Parts: sequence; structure tokens; C-alpha cells
Amino acid sequence: MSSVTLRQLEYLVAAAETGSVTAAAGRLYLSQSAVSTALADLEEAVGVQVFIRHARGLSLTGVGQQVLADARRLLAGVDDLKNSAREASESLSGRLVVGCYSTLAPILLPRIIASFTEHHPGVDLSFVEGSHLTLEEQLRNGSLDLALLYDYDFDRRGFPRDLSSHVLAATPPYVVLPEHHKFADNGALSLQQLAPEPLILFDLPPGGDYFLSFFAAEDLEPNIRFRTTSFEMVRALVARELGYSILSQRTNINMSYEGRGFVTKQLSGAPRGLNVCAVHLSGVRLTRRATAFIDECRGALT
Repeated sequence: MSSVTLRQLEYLVAAAETGSVTAAAGRLYLSQSAVSTALADLEEAVGVQVFIRHARGLSLTGVGQQVLADARRLLAGVDDLKNSAREASESLSGRLVVGCYSTLAPILLPRIIASFTEHHPGVDLSFVEGSHLTLEEQLRNGSLDLALLYDYDFDRRGFPRDLSSHVLAATPPYVVLPEHHKFADNGALSLQQLAPEPLILFDLPPGGDYFLSFFAAEDLEPNIRFRTTSFEMVRALVARELGYSILSQRTNINMSYEGRGFVTKQLSGAPRGLNVCAVHLSGVRLTRRATAFIDECRGALT
């Protein structure tokens, strides 16, 4: 069996990301024949078919998806090896892709990105947003180095065994009410008080199940009026006096996009706050870039 080269792995990633030999060759500034030959040699070296070739380009086989994930991790390891040879921490460089749960991203990422890019200008940092399931899958296929996620452990499952986490901060749940709601002048509110009221449920998985678990724990049935996966839609509906909601993430502005206000209240007897975690694939050594980003997160959240 012939050897697998780093160049072949780089061509593999380019072809998988662009979807064709032509596009990969353009990205790599190579001829199509050079890329096509390298991919064929790679398949011969690993002994499996990595790509399905069709008129529209290339698509990965099932085993090709795993080969791609392994290739990305190997290339990231080589990149980190190069960086480790540098003497000064400020010389950190290379690519770092971070995922973030959609509702956390606009609240958490801007200050962390600003600080991280100032301290480590040589790192090519990019980010993506999505649901828990989407980001977990992107960690597994190697397209993400890290993901910032809530630890939704209300079902006692925590993160899957193939993922490791580092706790960054805790965020207690709170109640969001219309400005003129009958409970607007109250102190902390109980679930017994809230259950009969119309609920605007934040339902981006697994958030909806998490908030509903509060009521289930007290044998209460919430009066769900609307469901939405949008954090800002929840706030806008509450501000329109269509119901109350329970959320975890906070902003410094208690106002909807329409300029309508709302009030926030403590939720009495609530479970402990959700942990915000930096999550990565288990068994994979974190790059220095990823470790520096986690340190930046801790600094920004303390």
C-alpha cells in the first residue's frame, strides 16, 4: 500500500468543500489533472472509495465522510505542530473555526472575538452559528475545532461520550413579562403563578424541552400559546403583550426590535443555571489556538 501524503489530504479537503475537482483545482491554483490524480492515489492508499464521481462533480461516500473528518484533524495537528515550534505565544497562527449556539452567539461572541483577535492577530478565526445537534455533528466531522454550547443536563445525559466540555460560566433562567402584565410589579415569580398564563416557548432544540422540564418537575401543565426558535421573536411577542416567556441568555437592552419594552423577573425555585461550555471532540488534543480561545472565553465571562 502506498503512503498517504499531507498534500493528498489537503486536496481531499478542498475537493470535499468545493464539490468538484475543477473548483478544488481553482482554489489550490493547480491543474485539474494534478488534483484528480492525487485523489485517485489517496483512494488507492487508504483502500476505500472516498468520492462518488458524477456529472455535477463529487460527493463523499459514507466512509469518505470519516476519512474527511480524520484528514481535517491530521492537518490541524500538523498546523499546531508548526505553531508549537514558535517560541512566543503571540506568534500563534493558523485556522480556528468556532461554532456557537444561535442564541448565545450575538451575546457572547462579539466581545470574545474582539479580544481574541487583538491578542492573537495571526490566527485566522471564523465562526458558525446553529443548533446543538448541528454543531455537535460539525465537531464530529471535523469542520469545527470548538463549539460554545449550553450544557442541557436536565435529562441527566449531558454531552455525548464522544464530546468533552470545559465549563465557562453559568446562566440562571429568568422570566420575561410584558411591561403592563399583572405580575410586572411582583418580585420573584413561581411556576405555579406562571403556568395558567399564555407562554411564548423558546423552542430551539433542546431549549424547549429544557424549559418545559421545569413545569414537569412540579407536575404543572404550561399554557403554551406560541412556539418559536428565535430569541428575538420571543422578546417581540412578549413585548406585544401576547404572553410571557422563560429564557437563559440575557442582554443589556430590555426592548424588542419594534422599540417595545418588557420586564424581567427572577424565577423562584428554578433549577441551577445552565452551564455555558466550550466543547470539543474527545480524544483529540486541543490545538494551542483552541486552548487560547477557551482562555479568552473564561477571561471575558468572569
